[in-house]
Amino acid sequence: MPAAVPLIAVAAAGVASAAVGGGIIGAVVGAGAAFIVSAIGQSVFPQKQKKQASLSPQAAAIAGFDAGQPGAGRTQAFRQPVTEHQLVLGRCKVSGPIVFLHSATDDEGRADGYFYSVVVLAAHRVRAIGEVFLGDKVESDGSLAGLVRIDRHLGDPDQAADANLIAETAGQWTVEHRGRGRAYVAVRLKLTAEAFPAGPPNIAAIVEGADTILDPRTGAVGWSDNPALLLAWYLTAPFGWRAAWADIDIPALMAAANVCDELVGTRAGIYERRYTANGVLSLAEGKIAITRKLAAAMAGALVVSGGRFFIHAGAPALPAATLTSDDLRGDVTIQGARPRRDLFNGVRAVYVEPAANWQPTDAPPLLASNYVAQDGGEMIYRDLEFPLTTSVATVQRLMKVELERNRRQRTVAFPANLSALRLRPWEAATVALDRLTPFPARVTAWSLAAEGGVDLTLEEEDAAVWDWNPAVDERATGSNPAVVLPNPGVIAAPASITVETPQATAFAVLSLSWAAVGSSHLAGYQVEFVPASVAAWQGYGGSLGATAAAIPTAEPTGFRVRAVARSGAVSGWRQALVPAAVAAPTATGIAGGIRLAGGFPPDAVRLQVFEASSSSLAAAVKLPEEPTILFWDRAGLSAGDTRWYWLRAVSAEGNVSALAGPVTATAL
Repeated sequence: MPAAVPLIAVAAAGVASAAVGGGIIGAVVGAGAAFIVSAIGQSVFPQKQKKQASLSPQAAAIAGFDAGQPGAGRTQAFRQPVTEHQLVLGRCKVSGPIVFLHSATDDEGRADGYFYSVVVLAAHRVRAIGEVFLGDKVESDGSLAGLVRIDRHLGDPDQAADANLIAETAGQWTVEHRGRGRAYVAVRLKLTAEAFPAGPPNIAAIVEGADTILDPRTGAVGWSDNPALLLAWYLTAPFGWRAAWADIDIPALMAAANVCDELVGTRAGIYERRYTANGVLSLAEGKIAITRKLAAAMAGALVVSGGRFFIHAGAPALPAATLTSDDLRGDVTIQGARPRRDLFNGVRAVYVEPAANWQPTDAPPLLASNYVAQDGGEMIYRDLEFPLTTSVATVQRLMKVELERNRRQRTVAFPANLSALRLRPWEAATVALDRLTPFPARVTAWSLAAEGGVDLTLEEEDAAVWDWNPAVDERATGSNPAVVLPNPGVIAAPASITVETPQATAFAVLSLSWAAVGSSHLAGYQVEFVPASVAAWQGYGGSLGATAAAIPTAEPTGFRVRAVARSGAVSGWRQALVPAAVAAPTATGIAGGIRLAGGFPPDAVRLQVFEASSSSLAAAVKLPEEPTILFWDRAGLSAGDTRWYWLRAVSAEGNVSALAGPVTATAL
C-alpha cells in the first residue's frame, strides 16, 4: 500500500502505452488534446490489481503497496541467476544480490577457511557505504577482530576492479570485473565456528544512496533525501523515465523541494524536515510503482500536463481559480458524503524504524473520536504502509493527512466550459455555486469533453488537512513486544568453570566442572586443556554430555569448555587459565615468625603456602591459612626455628600456578 498520494496524468486520446526514453512526453500527451487519468496506471498504464473497495485517488496510491514486493525494503542478501538492480535513496540499511562466491585456503592452512562474497547494493553511484553488518554483528565487533576484510566500491563510472579479489581468487575475479556504475562490497571472511557458528552470515550495510541528485535551487549535484528532487532524478535517469530536464517544470519542482525542506516540530522538542525519502526500490517494481512511492513519501503528486512534468509536495494550496455558475456548461453533481465502505475514522500504519534494525515497525495508531461518533461509534481503521519513511513523527503526519482528506467528503463533478483550461490537476480551486457555501477543493480529474469544454472532478480539501501540533497530534511511541523465536544456530557458553584446587605440592590429575547450559538445542560440551610445558590446546573427548571432567596432568594446566548445539553451532569458550606465579618471593625472620613477601599475581585471588623444616619439597605441608596479600607473616614460631617455603597462586576458578621458591629464613 503506497503512501497517501494520487498520481495524476494527462494522456493523449487513444494512447494505450507509454514509450520509454525521450519520447515519454509525446506518448503520454499528444497533439495538445489531453485526457486525465487519476491514480496513474489505470487507463494509460493498465495493471492487474486486486479487487478492492472504491478509494479516493490519495488512498488508492496507498492501497496498491505490497511490502512483500521487490524493493519494499530489502536487508537480506540473495542469489538469483537473473535479477533486477535496486535504487538506494537517502540513508538506509540495504543488502542485495550476491554476484560472486569463492573459497580459498586461509593463513592457517585450512581448506576453504577464507570465504569471499560480493554483494551489489545499488545500480548507481552512492555517496558512502558505512557500517557493514555480518548477520547480527557489525564489522567492528570485537569477536570478529582479524576475521573480516571489507572493500567498498561506490559505483564510480570508471572504478577499477577490486585488487584483493584479483590477487586472491586464482583468476576467478579479473581486471575486467569492474562493476562500473554499481555500488558493491567485497567481503572476505575467515570462517571459524566461534565467530560464525551458522556459516557465512547475511551481509548488509548502511548506505548513503544516490549522490547525483540535481538541486535546481542551487545548481549543486550531490546526495539528497528530498523526495521532490529524488523524483526528478528518477524521471531523468536512464533506468527511470528517461525524460529530459526540459520536460520538468522547474518552478514547480523548486516549490515542492522547498515544501519538503520546511522544518516541522516534533513531540521530542526538535525539528525535522517535513518530508524525506530513505529506502530501497527495486527496478522490478516498474516505473509506475516507483513513481508512486516517491510521490507518496511527500504526500504529493506527479502531474503531466501540457507536455511537462509537474512535481508537487503535499501542503496547503492557494486557490488558482474560483469556479462559479458562469463556468458551467451543464448540470453540476455534488456528492455530499462518501459511501460508507470508503469511510474510515482511524489509521494504522507501518514505517521503517532505524532504531529497530531498519525493520518495518508499527506507528502509534490514530483514532479520531469525533469521527468515530459521526460513524455511529464504530471504529473503522485503514491500514497503510510507508516504505520510504523512517521517522515516526513524519509517518504520523502522513497518517493524519490521509484521515483528514478522507473526512472531507464532498466531491463535485463539474462540467465546465473552456474557462477551466486555466486549471491543472492537483491545483486548488474554490467552488462557489448558487445556494452553496463556497468551499475549497482540489482538482483530481480533468478531461476534455467531446462536445467542447472541460470535465472536472474536484474533491473537498481545506488547509486544516495539513495542520499539525506535535504536542497534541503526535502520539508517543509504544514499545511493541518483541517476538523471540528459537535459534538453533546460537547457543550460550557455560556461565562458569571451576577447577578443584589441589592441596598437595604434587598432583596427578586436575578435576574441573562447569555450569550446565540450559538450551533445548544442546548436544554436549567440548573440553580442551593446555599444560604449561605445551604450546597448543589439546582436545579431551571424555566429557561430552557431562558437566565435569578429570584431566590427567602433573603440571599447571589451563582449561576451557564450550557448549555444542545439535546444529553444530558452538558457543564461546569459558576458560580457567593458569595464573602467574608469585614473583621474586623472599623470606625474612621476624620476632616469633617469618615474613613472606614478593609480587602478588594480578590474576590470583589467594596463595597456597607450603612449609618444611628442610629444603625438601616432598616433606612440605600446606599451611591452613591462605594469604590474599603479600607481605604475609607466618606466626607461632620460636626463636631459632628455620623454615623453607614454597608459594603457589590460585585463580578465581581454583586453578593453580607453578610453585615459587624455596625461600628460607629463621625466626627471631
